[in-house]
Amino acid sequence: MLTPLSLAMNVLAAAASTVVATKAPQSEAMAVTIEPSSVVATQQLHYRKMYEAKPFPNAALTYYANGVYRIVSEGEDHNGVYVMQGRFSDETYTVRYISLPSEDWGHRTAYHQLTFINGASSANGVFIQDATIDTGEVIAQQNGTFITQTSPAHGPALGHAAPEAYNGLIQGQGRAGARRAIPR
Repeated sequence: MLTPLSLAMNVLAAAASTVVATKAPQSEAMAVTIEPSSVVATQQLHYRKMYEAKPFPNAALTYYANGVYRIVSEGEDHNGVYVMQGRFSDETYTVRYISLPSEDWGHRTAYHQLTFINGASSANGVFIQDATIDTGEVIAQQNGTFITQTSPAHGPALGHAAPEAYNGLIQGQGRAGARRAIPR
């Protein structure tokens, strides 16, 4: 059985070839370079129950084949690493994420687990999200609906909510002025 700590170690070890940290010569700060591979899928999330400190109902989540992800919303734009248990086409699958230190989380990490449940029709896919901040704070469970678009090389598209629910994010709009570590 994987504990959050052993999962975190496995995720970080798997992503070691993807994320490279180097010490800046005249500073104590670390620079992180992220080298994404091909896009596996993009999900548009619509939160019905949200975290009070981050009340952003719509988010775009991009998955890369080498275990890197990027999430963009009205108030977030950061990268991290993920491990998927199952496949996007499964009836139910779980994805575990560790965010890399960013402004979004006060230059700290956060652990998220989302369980996705594909519905029988294109209008009833739902997700449940659990999260813990590296300070130990457990965030109240969140949930919502989603749309998944897989890349042609990785399988068929799955639709699970009305696309108009995600206006703006489908066009890739994120937090105003946010830096992008991964090019589109």
